[in-house]
Amino acid sequence: RRIFADAEQSREFMVFHPAWGYFADAYGLRQVPVEVEGKEPGPADLQHLIRRARDMKVRAIFVQPQFSRKSADMIAKAVNAQVIAVDPLSLDWADTLRRAAATFKDALD
Repeated sequence: RRIFADAEQSREFMVFHPAWGYFADAYGLRQVPVEVEGKEPGPADLQHLIRRARDMKVRAIFVQPQFSRKSADMIAKAVNAQVIAVDPLSLDWADTLRRAAATFKDALD
């Protein structure tokens, strides 16, 4: 909670797979998933996501190592953002959540 306490930045972040819902809810954030109904987005969806990423001033798109990052890479390239892998399935979940929080905050600032 301390990591996000002084945050005055955007509260939305973009992820490929919406695995961070509970995390986002706990810290007053909102995840915007890239995948559409569990699938890679189509061309029209990609255009919408690129517009949304620009509106959000996205600097990073979070992906999981378990999923393809092709769409995330395309959106990131279009909006000059980086793609960052964060693994919510890591065995060391406490350390992963602390590192994820710091990574998300850096991307939102």
